[in-house]
Amino acid sequence: MSPLTPESLFDPARARTRAELGAALNALRDRQGLTLGEIEKRTRDRPLPLKKATMSKAFNGRTLINHRTLLALLAVCDVPEPLHQPWLEARQRIWAAERGAAVRRAALDRFDAASPRDLGIHSAIGDPAAADDLPEYVERDFDFGLRAALATDGSNRGRFVVLVGGSSTGKTRSLYEAVMAVAPNWWLIHPSETDELLQLRHDPPSQTVFWLDELQRYLGGRPHLSSACIGALMRRPNLIVGTLWPDQYDARSAPGLRDTDEAADVRRLLQTAIVIDVPDAFSPAELQEADDKAAVDNRIRIALNTRDTGVTQALAGGPALVRAWTIAPNPYAKAMITVAADAHRLGVQAPLTEDLLAAAMFGYLPGPQRVASVDEWLHHALPHATRPLHGDVTALRPMDGGRPGTFAGYIVADYLAQHLGRHRRTERVPHEAWDALVTRINRPADLRRLSDSATARLRFVYAEPALERLANEFGDGVAATELAQLLIRQDRFEAGIRVLRWRLDSNPRDRNASWHLARAQELWELAEQLRPAAAGDAAVRQRLDDMLADGGVCDDLRRRADAGDVLAGEELVERLADLGRLRELEERADGEHRYAAEALADLYLTRGDLARLEARAGAGDPAAALRLSKAHAEGRHPEGAESQLAALRAAAGPDPEAARQLCALLFALRDVEGLQAEVEAGTLGAADRLLALYTADELKSPQQVAHLRAFGLSADGRPLSPPSGRTTDV
Repeated sequence: MSPLTPESLFDPARARTRAELGAALNALRDRQGLTLGEIEKRTRDRPLPLKKATMSKAFNGRTLINHRTLLALLAVCDVPEPLHQPWLEARQRIWAAERGAAVRRAALDRFDAASPRDLGIHSAIGDPAAADDLPEYVERDFDFGLRAALATDGSNRGRFVVLVGGSSTGKTRSLYEAVMAVAPNWWLIHPSETDELLQLRHDPPSQTVFWLDELQRYLGGRPHLSSACIGALMRRPNLIVGTLWPDQYDARSAPGLRDTDEAADVRRLLQTAIVIDVPDAFSPAELQEADDKAAVDNRIRIALNTRDTGVTQALAGGPALVRAWTIAPNPYAKAMITVAADAHRLGVQAPLTEDLLAAAMFGYLPGPQRVASVDEWLHHALPHATRPLHGDVTALRPMDGGRPGTFAGYIVADYLAQHLGRHRRTERVPHEAWDALVTRINRPADLRRLSDSATARLRFVYAEPALERLANEFGDGVAATELAQLLIRQDRFEAGIRVLRWRLDSNPRDRNASWHLARAQELWELAEQLRPAAAGDAAVRQRLDDMLADGGVCDDLRRRADAGDVLAGEELVERLADLGRLRELEERADGEHRYAAEALADLYLTRGDLARLEARAGAGDPAAALRLSKAHAEGRHPEGAESQLAALRAAAGPDPEAARQLCALLFALRDVEGLQAEVEAGTLGAADRLLALYTADELKSPQQVAHLRAFGLSADGRPLSPPSGRTTDV
């Protein structure tokens, strides 16, 4: 079989549809004399085996071949690398055209023709006498300001308006009524993915409503909704409208200590929005309005008479939803609802299929209930989980797949997700749920959030497959570098370098991957130099572990600091303090490093370690003496620690500053159990503080801490063993 040449290669430039691209690939295969079986056989031992079923669907035009599979097929067909680009461009062209067609289809209807249910308005409690699915609308105090914000002023500029309020507070209904009043005959685009918006930024439409209910879906994906895209859409007379929960808004609008470029861009995006706050409860004027409307709509009367919840929450069936979980008639129903709520807690927003729900339920069921068949599980669980409670209110709602007559799966009711998110905030998610989610979820944005959730909880064993899928199936270069860094932390240099090389093979212009590859090769060489001495020298072993843990950052800072770089020395001290490295800080403080002495004294004071603080003050350390006087003035323990903890826990999930303060306070109190609970909650910074406390208080050996930093925990909270001979699929 001879390699193809430019003269004999089929020209993919003519392909404009997936069927035409499939025909071109089939012709390529045929010219090389390869059957589907031979392709499968030749790639069986390669990083990406090519299955006959996968190839058949691509050749027949039933599916669009993905980026990585296309590269693997070109390789097995001996297509020279310089000739890959036309094939990759053809695939990208067809993908973009299909996306564009989806967006155009989404905008075929006017806003006033859209179904309120499809726009995200919650189902309401039922009343046989009601003439309409929607209850009568109760005018809100903020309606005038909202409609004024949406009204165009003749400047030909668009408006970006975001309603911020808790679950089931009526924000989506209010937004719907406002747009109906201001622009009922404008076109509607209700995108399912961020890509659909990004493709329109170069040639945006006019007089179109971009409906972004649950705006976090678009902000947290990859690619994320950018400020440049919103700016482009607003250059025409368009309305970009969305809703956010307060915790999501606070978390994304507040600057973080180590913001990524994406986080900073999302913050800029939110700064351009007109924000309307939606209170959790009705004002006296709104209650009077509701009482007037109750005369013609009994559902509002029922809501007004419901105790212990707000009117809008009662209309959305909130109390009934909570009862559907707390007093579920069988363990299968409770397990299914809990799976859906935990998936939401970990960041999954896609509908969950019955297969996924069943696979995850195993970890929530008592032993005897696991014996029954999966069909029996579903038989017992689905009727209760999907049963209308009041009207159309259900714990799990079936969702279509974007086309008539299709079924994508179930999503949990917002109110129930929020309630169980608080109730189960620190509960461990079973292995079966993690495994089902990272292997069966097919939305890149959800996989990204799953990876982040797993990392925050020290569950690297689940972050790894999520990152693998993002890199392999969706061509995510950032995920590829993150995966490589994870593998290097685990001293799996060969696998990490293979990931980066594969990424550069598929995208030679990825400068980030190129830099990380050069860095990984340098670290590997240095690690091999240190390894012989590390076996018998604890200090060298510590240096090697540190180098693996942070990619050599501290190691570089040490070399620069020891060479006289003052700024490097200060940054090193900050990192050592964050890591709780008392011994090294003490050594540097004893070496008359003023900044180290101050950081060490702060660390002693934070931890309430007055004995060591007194010892250093007695030895003539001015920083220790100053902190000691402060400690005597303020008392040994933080005032009102318990009330502080309660308030910070309530805000810590989404608010990065509250999370930082909570973890710092728990560290100061040396509260290991409290930090362990925050790790289970995925609280930002909790894992680093817990490991720092292990180090500072010598609760675990340096080797144990290094092991936890590298491999993390199993689903049940036990330290994981190193993977035996495991290699990544990339």
